[in-house]
Amino acid sequence: MKFACIPAYNEEDSIELVVTKSLPHVDRVIVCDDGSTDNTAKIAKEAGAIVISQTNQGYGAAISSLFEYSRKENAQIMITLDGDGQHNPDQIPLLVDAITTHDVDVAIGSRFLDDSTKATRYRKAGIKIITSASNYGTNFKISDSQSGFRAYSKDAIDAIHPTEQGMAVSTEILLKISNKGLSIAEVPITISYEGDTSEQHSVSHGVGVLANTIKYVSIKHPLQFYGIPGIVLLVAGIILGGVFLDRYLNDQVIFYGSLLGSVVLFLLGAILSVTAIILFSMANLVRDRY
Repeated sequence: MKFACIPAYNEEDSIELVVTKSLPHVDRVIVCDDGSTDNTAKIAKEAGAIVISQTNQGYGAAISSLFEYSRKENAQIMITLDGDGQHNPDQIPLLVDAITTHDVDVAIGSRFLDDSTKATRYRKAGIKIITSASNYGTNFKISDSQSGFRAYSKDAIDAIHPTEQGMAVSTEILLKISNKGLSIAEVPITISYEGDTSEQHSVSHGVGVLANTIKYVSIKHPLQFYGIPGIVLLVAGIILGGVFLDRYLNDQVIFYGSLLGSVVLFLLGAILSVTAIILFSMANLVRDRY
């Protein structure tokens, strides 16, 4: 069975069309109403969707609920798409084909495999930065790590258990795909940004997602993120300490700035180095679960 899974929060203006256009391509349309204060749930149900409701917890929590529902109902393919009308449900077969015909576990609809997407320059730049950080952590070479238009095979549905409640769930899932050794492919899609004029919201959202992406990547690669800076700071602290001792022993001059700098740098370096070792050990212990 194929499920179209739609996280939705206050999408009463668009949810009906998304549901009705998705129905011909799947066996069920599931809408997770994330505590909407409008008629999203009612309209989705009347349009033919199965609605699961929860208190407002965030996009990631809705995605997690949809994964749980799909596992429980033994879905063979799960397609996620947004409820705001940005994704075109008529392109669902493109993602499904990548799963069934090309035998991949996860298919991602990418906005940037061709030049058809008319996104603002700042949006493209932000997504590119986040995607670069995500690719570093996952060793993938994808073009759109933040796309919510995805298809998952049965193996992927069973293996992926998202825990992130916010928008960073997209990156978390990619890290889980990498850790579980699942295969991945991208499919070119088109997207509509009509009505999406909240530039300030997009900027704050992008900063938040980037911060969380760095968090996940740093946990997976603690030696590079914490160990290398830690060693650099330790060496700098030792050099400043040598400068202080040299002037004190040879000229009996006390450079308090060098002494203070040496102590601070050495302590920071030691803290980062110990953090790297601890995180590296923990990451290896919980890698299968993370």
